[in-house]
Amino acid sequence: MDETKPLHLCVVISDSYFPIYQKIFKRTLPAEFDSVNVLHVRDHNSAPGCVGERNFKVINYKKLEFVAKQLLTHEGDNLLVLDIDIVCFRNFKQEINDLLENNDMVFQHNTHYENMPYCVGVWALQCSRKNLMFFGEEVLPRSTALLLTEERLNELYYNETPVPACWQHRLNGELEHYHGDQCVVNAAILESDLGKELNVSLLPDTYALSGQIEFNNSDKDYVLYHATSGGQTVIEKAETLVGVYEKMKNR
Repeated sequence: MDETKPLHLCVVISDSYFPIYQKIFKRTLPAEFDSVNVLHVRDHNSAPGCVGERNFKVINYKKLEFVAKQLLTHEGDNLLVLDIDIVCFRNFKQEINDLLENNDMVFQHNTHYENMPYCVGVWALQCSRKNLMFFGEEVLPRSTALLLTEERLNELYYNETPVPACWQHRLNGELEHYHGDQCVVNAAILESDLGKELNVSLLPDTYALSGQIEFNNSDKDYVLYHATSGGQTVIEKAETLVGVYEKMKNR
């Protein structure tokens, strides 16, 4: 157990989420990270529920590029990637570092999609040469497809224009276009030889998604809550985060 290993935080924000970042996320974030690295995307904006839309995919592309740069910048340390629609309840740096001793990556468990188990909204990685190679050869080439509209991709395939085979995935049993970073990372892990060589694990359910927190008759030492429910506006998502945080603190 290396209690001194640095853990760096990496977050990506669009304008719609900036109020949540300032007024909620930052206020519950533990002050234990060795650096907090923020990419504020200003030329594209995406609101809750816009999965698969053009701006959402471009922001996800920029996020994966940013994560790759952080891996290189902090080589030898550990990295934690968090979405903004999260509230934290306690310190957890050492817990993440302990999990990364024997794993290349650990993810929040995406219980909503059986074929995509890895939730990139809570994602910890070793800043290692192995992960850098994985990003360079599998994640970033796949993410390039996020810059093309679905119409353009369909046109390319219809016209039999040669494109990289990795621009589509089979996570649901048939060829599909990527709708965002979650598809890209899951496909890179589950469908590539390099991905299958990674030691990947899931975080415990104390890293909770929407609908997973028990407020009554539970002594679970929850770490954080990630508001993944679809169909919410920014205001509704903010209200959900504040409500869960207050209930958790008043248990």
